[in-house]
Amino acid sequence: MNNSRFAKAATQMQYVSRWMEYSPRYKDNAASHSFRCGAIAILAGIIEEQVYGKELDKLALAAKALLHDLNETVTGSIKYVTKKDQHVAEHISRLEAEVSKEIVSQLSRSLQPHFHDYIVLAEDDTYIGQLVRDIDSFDAMLFCGREYRLDANLYFQEKYEQLRDSLASSPCPSIRWLLTALDDKEDEGVGSFLEHILNLDLIERWGGSFNLIPDNDATHSFRVAAMSLFNGLLERERFGKGSIDLYRLLGKAIMHDVVEGVSGDVASPIKKSSKAVREAFERYEKEVAHDMIAKLPSFFHADMTDFLAHAKDDTYEGELVDIADKIDALVKSNLEMRNNPHYAKKYYEQLIHIQHHYEHPCVIFFLAYILHDLTYDNFVG
Repeated sequence: MNNSRFAKAATQMQYVSRWMEYSPRYKDNAASHSFRCGAIAILAGIIEEQVYGKELDKLALAAKALLHDLNETVTGSIKYVTKKDQHVAEHISRLEAEVSKEIVSQLSRSLQPHFHDYIVLAEDDTYIGQLVRDIDSFDAMLFCGREYRLDANLYFQEKYEQLRDSLASSPCPSIRWLLTALDDKEDEGVGSFLEHILNLDLIERWGGSFNLIPDNDATHSFRVAAMSLFNGLLERERFGKGSIDLYRLLGKAIMHDVVEGVSGDVASPIKKSSKAVREAFERYEKEVAHDMIAKLPSFFHADMTDFLAHAKDDTYEGELVDIADKIDALVKSNLEMRNNPHYAKKYYEQLIHIQHHYEHPCVIFFLAYILHDLTYDNFVG
């Protein structure tokens, strides 16, 4: 078994560029896109259930939307028109499936059935598979819309209109509902929330430090969500923590930094410089979260309050989100410290904090079996 293969793929996703041949104003990558797909899937699942009374596995929907492009760390981002070409479509589909199966095969045996469903079968012929494909297109539409509004790029305008026309006839009512909500000028709550999700890739992290590896809130949120899902499944399947609510865990992980679309990313040393400062920032971020939630239709409020306002609460799921957040900072420092001694200090401080504060099985497993493979040399070698 080589569980670090999954963690390494999650980290590599930000290096898979999207749309670059069309010179977008804002760069996009597979990690940012997959985060947005995961967030849209959370909304779509709630709509399907609360508005249309459709029972579906919301965990599977969110997990598949989050991980459906993980094979692109090997195949790269292949154009849609190329994927559908009669000469190569079958070969591309086979290669993507092979890569997905290879990633899953490296996981612990107890995790493989779940991740086979979430990665290999992410876009299968089921209703959830169809919804994942439409969520993928919906996010592409949002990205193209931002591009043509802010940069007047004719390609992105044409692509936006093409995607919107196609999605208008989606067999998934939640997608059509979201399209209608985007057009509602009297109640812009859903549109505003989607804009916060879309613009999370503009919030840069680690300001004030020289960074060899760029990072933003969208790519970070993807990694935290992927690692939270891995840790939750690991503890449930291998260590008998059967009470973990994986849907709550994944929802919290995906949404945990969405408030920073309003507040920005304030460095932890500033946020935690004193108890008074820490508590003030906590109150401020909770107020921002509640303001965002209040603008959404009421049927979103219960889930989004849990996911957004109480992402790192005292529940076991909240603790696992906090752990994944800390692990991501540890990995970031591990990757950077070879080129910037400043990060060596951050790495050891973060490592000591994790070792002294968390005895969760997933933490011990990560430190023993995964961390040593997530170094700069292992990514460039």
